[in-house]
Amino acid sequence: MADDLFTPTITPAAYEQRRPPWRPGSLLYPAVFGGVAAVTVLALINSTRLRLPGRAVLAIVGAGLAALAARVLVTLTLLDGQSGGAARLVGALAGALVWLVANLVQKGRFRAYQLRGGTPASLWGPGVAAVLLFGFAEGFLILLAAGS
Repeated sequence: MADDLFTPTITPAAYEQRRPPWRPGSLLYPAVFGGVAAVTVLALINSTRLRLPGRAVLAIVGAGLAALAARVLVTLTLLDGQSGGAARLVGALAGALVWLVANLVQKGRFRAYQLRGGTPASLWGPGVAAVLLFGFAEGFLILLAAGS
């Protein structure tokens, strides 16, 4: 006689297939090299892969918008719109601040994903693409704001 007490009720087939998330700690590299926009977009994609609640996604969006506004404001007022080393440092610091929020929000869910046996996806392709695409877009935005 088989006892139903020891049969699992949730089978692996009950879970839908999804793309594996990236390590939240690895988002620091696009944050430093690509800036605020790159890390915000990658963190939002990663939050959907981790199925974060809406409040966590709003925290990432809010941090991204605040850091982008602060980056443009500091670059235009304190640095007179220059695009030299100090402006790049401000962009890297602003991106790192967004990464800090994303890392705090995503770390718990990612740890649970790893404990279930999940392996993270590679960030090389999407990270380089985000650095190039959004890094140049952010620089172009600052140039537009400085020109007007």
